[in-house]
Formats: sequence, structure tokens, C-alpha cells
Amino acid sequence: MQAAAIILTILALIIALSYTWISEVITIAGIFRPDIKPYDGGKCRVIKGVETCEDILIHHRTGHAFMACGNATIRSNVFYPPINLLTNTTQLIRETPYIYDINNDKLIPLELKNFPPEEDFLLCGMGIYEDEKNEPNKLYVFFANHKKSGSVIEIFEHILNTNELVHLSTVKHDLIITPNDVVPVSKDEFYVTNDHSTEFYRLFDDIIRRPWGNVVFHSSITNTTEIVADGLSYPNGITSNWDNSKIYVGTSTGGEVMIYDRKSNNKLHLSDRLFVGLSVDNLSVDEQTGEIYCAATQKPLAAFAYMIDRTSPPQPAAVIKISNNTAEDKFYGIKYSHKIIFEDNGSILPSVSIAAVDRQRNVMLLGTFRGSGIARCELDL
Repeated sequence: MQAAAIILTILALIIALSYTWISEVITIAGIFRPDIKPYDGGKCRVIKGVETCEDILIHHRTGHAFMACGNATIRSNVFYPPINLLTNTTQLIRETPYIYDINNDKLIPLELKNFPPEEDFLLCGMGIYEDEKNEPNKLYVFFANHKKSGSVIEIFEHILNTNELVHLSTVKHDLIITPNDVVPVSKDEFYVTNDHSTEFYRLFDDIIRRPWGNVVFHSSITNTTEIVADGLSYPNGITSNWDNSKIYVGTSTGGEVMIYDRKSNNKLHLSDRLFVGLSVDNLSVDEQTGEIYCAATQKPLAAFAYMIDRTSPPQPAAVIKISNNTAEDKFYGIKYSHKIIFEDNGSILPSVSIAAVDRQRNVMLLGTFRGSGIARCELDL
């Protein structure tokens, strides 16, 4: 009888855990989610002249939005590890980052200086560090670069109101395997998400939601690189609050936003995890309110289809806003609330990978990892 009771207990635990896992999969995959309609809740227009601007960061003091843009043909047909496109091409790939001047509605291509001419420059996520007090006219811009020889982090210097990026250094390390996004906390230190444990078998990993991604911290000051957060299901976008005391990570197959406290030794302590029920891509933070904006995919199966067939239909998108919880349930320890503020079936962009907000100018910029253009939305945020 005792053995039977133990077996029944184990079976009950397996069923309970499986139910939770299956329920989350169904929710994130959007299997029963109604069809998404074209967005009609505000003024959005597409700004042409750029392609596949997967990540956008707004420098609010100047109104300049820095964008990691690329070449749609190369990313769809030649080489792009983040969507499992790995070929033996020998083609030199050189993509161009841009500034979008919000005030003057103008695109400005950025010229690379001091960057080795024989090296690939294939962009994914990016981050910006600013020391306004000591270097008021300078930014440090970090890019995840998916070179054919292996992915690295590139660090550049940018003088405000110029069109140049001066290359400072390349960070390559065995722990930086599949870098997706990066957030610098000084001009020499950064956190980066590895969205998978290897460049191969991405689709299989995503389907079974293997929690093999991580967050890595690198310091060129102490010459150390270490894993500071582990066990994540496709950690994608990463960002921080205004003083870098909190680090936020979105997980695509986990459907969560992980909220970490950053310790004095740069370790990360998980303080909260918020299940939003959608496949989360890149994140941004409202510098005035501290609210988090998450670009998300409504139908991740469409994303999987795109990994197999680059001509597949657009992915319905959403933007989620995460705020401090002010409802009554905050007394039960629920610190954050979230709501969808934007939905679109792909009529504006074929997918949305980033939503960057400038409250001062009442603008939200949307980027995409496929297709052309960025979207500028004038919204009541």
C-alpha cells in the first residue's frame, strides 16, 4: 500500500507539472487566440529607407533613435543565425546602423570608422551607455555581431550629432555563444543574453522550450566573463532601469519577463518573474516612468514557419506595457501589472521586434527583424 501511494503521488506530480507546461505552451503559442486585426487605435506610419531594424534605442536628450538595421535579402536567404539560417557562404556581410532623428523625421546612416574591412558586421541587439556628467557629448554603442567566424560584441564610440561610429574593441569569449541583446552598465562592462546553448538545433530547442539560455556578464576592467543567470527559455531582449540597479530579460519561449536585482559584484538575483503569456522579443524602458515595453509575437508558430519558409505570412504582433501594480491584489505580493497597448496583424510591419518609447515627444518607434521600414506611432501612452 505504501509503495502504491508513493507511485500515485509521483504520477500526480507528473500530471500537475505536465498540465502547467502544456497550459503555458498553449497560451504562448496563441493556439486559441482570436485572429488579430489591423491596428487602428492611433496614427502609425511606416518610414521607408531602412530594412530589418531589429533593435531601436532612443537617446532622449537629442531625440536620436539608434537602430541596428540590416539587409533583408541576406537575412532571409544567405546567413542569419538568430533564425537558424546557417550556410557556408563566403560573402562579406556589412550592414549599416542608422539614426532616426525624431525631431526632423530624418534617417541618418552611420559610418563605421576603424572597423576591420575584412570582418562581417551582421547586427542583432544593441545597447548604449552614456556618462552624461563626465562625457556629455559622447555615447558608447554596443552591438551583437553575428560574424560567420563566430558571434561577438562590438563596442563603438559615438560623438553626438555626428554620423560616425568609431570602433574601440571586439569582445569574443567562449561563454558568448548566441548573443541576442546587450545592455552596457559602463563603457567597459555589459550583460548579454545567450538565447540558446548552441547555434544548432534552435527550432527543436524552441519547440520543447528547453531552458538552456543564460545571461552573461563581461568586464574588460577585471577581464572576467561569467554566467550570472541561467535556466532561461530563449532569453531574448535585455535592458535595465535608469541607474542599472535592475536588469530586465524577456524570454521568447518562456513567455516571461524576468526582473533581476543587480548586486555590487554584478551577480543577478531574481526578484520577480512575470508571465505575460506572449512570446517576448526586445524590451525598452520609459525613462520618465520606469515602465517596461515589450515587443511580443501573438502567434509564435508563425515565427517557426518563418524559420523554415522565409516567404511565410507576417507575424501578428503586440506591445505590452508593464507597470507597478496599483490594484488591490498588490497587497498579496503582486508587484507588477501588464496590459497590451498595441496589436496588429502585420499590416504595419511584418513583425514587431522592438517598441521604443519617447514620452517627451509622444512617440513610439517599432522595429522589425524582417521586411522594410520602421513605424512611427503617435500614441496616447
